[in-house]
Amino acid sequence: MSNFQIEEKLFQIENSISKLNIAVKTILSSEEAAIFLGLTPSYLYKLTSSRKIKFYKPLGKLNYFKKEDLEQFLLQNPSDSSDKLESEIFNHWKK
Repeated sequence: MSNFQIEEKLFQIENSISKLNIAVKTILSSEEAAIFLGLTPSYLYKLTSSRKIKFYKPLGKLNYFKKEDLEQFLLQNPSDSSDKLESEIFNHWKK
């Protein structure tokens, strides 16, 4: 096994441990929240500064996030399936 392969495996292991750490926690830092949401830290900052995502500032400096608030953010604006839309249209015209 080459050094490059070893470094690649170590990087994969490090990423896996990081993801497991985030999965267990209920309160996340900005960096962890960005990873959890799949966003860049700068875009997460933009969301917090425009108050589009809920966050907490216990000491007035660092932002923290509840995982449940992040999940609610991800689940906003649901899109209906085409089957549901078709049945609603059918029911509307049936009246």
